[in-house]
Amino acid sequence: MESQTLHWNHPNIMGPELLELLRTSVPQSLGGTLPVTATVLTLGLYVKGILPTDWAELAGKISRVHPSRVLIINPIVNSANAPTHVDAELSATITYRRPHEPPILFSECVQMNLQGGLANHWIDLVQSLIKSDLPAYLLWLGMPPLPGFRWDLLSTGFSHLVIDTEQTGIEPWHHVMLQSPRLGLMIDDLYWQRLGLWRVHWANVTDRPEALAVVSTPESISVVWPVEKSTGWQMLLGWLVSRLSWQIVDIAPNRLLMATESGNTIPVHITTGADPGITFYQGNRRLSSQEAHNQLTTQFEIGSDVLYEISDPCNLADPVSDVVKLLNRGHDQLYDEAMSALLLSERPEQ
Repeated sequence: MESQTLHWNHPNIMGPELLELLRTSVPQSLGGTLPVTATVLTLGLYVKGILPTDWAELAGKISRVHPSRVLIINPIVNSANAPTHVDAELSATITYRRPHEPPILFSECVQMNLQGGLANHWIDLVQSLIKSDLPAYLLWLGMPPLPGFRWDLLSTGFSHLVIDTEQTGIEPWHHVMLQSPRLGLMIDDLYWQRLGLWRVHWANVTDRPEALAVVSTPESISVVWPVEKSTGWQMLLGWLVSRLSWQIVDIAPNRLLMATESGNTIPVHITTGADPGITFYQGNRRLSSQEAHNQLTTQFEIGSDVLYEISDPCNLADPVSDVVKLLNRGHDQLYDEAMSALLLSERPEQ
């Protein structure tokens, strides 16, 4: 089937005009023919403060796998005193079928540079563009929200919030994580997805009984991790806590103290280093995992002897693949359980 992508450029318009243009541009370009719509979700990309990128190209690559209405939300920094308007670029990919059959609207992209008041108050406009009968994901790539952001309003349009704590850390998202069950907002994390390599690797390693014994009943744990990506070890320990029914009982800058169901305590010592690594100690046995040179490698040692070594290749991060894999998988309940273990001592505001 033949396909083409149509483009429209609409600078300096208002929200209602944008909604009308999105509704009418494709039929008008097709001579009044209404296309069959094939989109399966709405995908918002919040990109405030990010260096200029060809977001439409990224949206097109995602839409080839998951046909989407993509809304690129770019509030212009320091434009609050400018006249309120939207500079919009629209595109739509149309597939033509056999003669006398209506064409298929495969995907749409709405790129919005928001000026003036819309730079701070954009939720109402964006909600009007969401396809209400389909799942709606908001991928928050730009600067984290300020305190007081209206997640309650946002959650009435978007059912999923996708964050990347490898870039931002967990702290900016604490409030919405604690509020999300009440709001009916599911949260997913691209960093959690990338750390899937560690979870699968450990699952394979602990198929060996001696390795499982050290991981599940350690006397202590040491963590070496890049300080700018410290969310990684936190989520991996949260996952272990949730899987093994441990509890985090004390937190300090360079250490944690965890307790098992039987009441034993497990100290966790944390240092910074270039290559991520976690080591479990039990008597003279040691299981150490380290990510270096695009390999995740685990060694099992007794005393000074290395009994075996297991390695898996690391997948290089790619924004399109990250998003496509997340949409393929859907929401991961294990992430909720891991984050609940980390945030257990906190409570949502009443």
